[in-house]
Amino acid sequence: MWIDDQVLDRCDESLAIELWVPSKSIVVLGRSNRADREVNLEACLSDGVEVFKRLGGGGTVLLHDGCLVASVGVWVKEFYANDRYFRLLNQSVIDCFRSVTGLQDFSQRGHSDIVFGDRKLVGTSLFRSRNYLLFQASILIHPRLTEIERYLPHPSAEPDYRQGRQHRSFLMGLAELHSFSVAEWLTYFNRHWSERVIEQLLDEKIASVPTQVDHVKSRRGEQHSLNS
Repeated sequence: MWIDDQVLDRCDESLAIELWVPSKSIVVLGRSNRADREVNLEACLSDGVEVFKRLGGGGTVLLHDGCLVASVGVWVKEFYANDRYFRLLNQSVIDCFRSVTGLQDFSQRGHSDIVFGDRKLVGTSLFRSRNYLLFQASILIHPRLTEIERYLPHPSAEPDYRQGRQHRSFLMGLAELHSFSVAEWLTYFNRHWSERVIEQLLDEKIASVPTQVDHVKSRRGEQHSLNS
């Protein structure tokens, strides 16, 4: 099942959370990204790495077994307050990081990246359908930098804080900050992230809207491999 559909299948719930560690490397483009600009398609084809496009925006990422994919589907009261929802949901992730590591220097930079200092740990994306919101975060724990450099050229657009840095000096993983394995981070998020999300969205979350559920579910299955 494609990662968007895991949450969209549960959109009749007021809040649905899915956490997933990829079993193989895949490239995922944001909604408006072009594969011929953001992906080394020849290398992906040669290595059997599939390329997908998600419903949400944001940049192109390599998902692999050294990262954690965290998704939230939630009904919220505002149609258009996307910047606020990015900030609140990113804060729920940051709260988990601070709780485990004891470190404070996590923040949101660029449009919606989560960073430690000036290095990126998490890329996030958002898909909206009226009152419904699908948030996804790709959390780097043990980033496969050699693969990232092979499959992803320097992005065509970058946040100002990147300042032209190549992937290797721009990205970092949580393994540099704490000894938790990928499995331990998965366990922690499974136990505690929903509480953090609810805390952050306390004044924003609403019950599911029955008249909108069918439309949201109709978006399932829209993604497909771009190089199959």
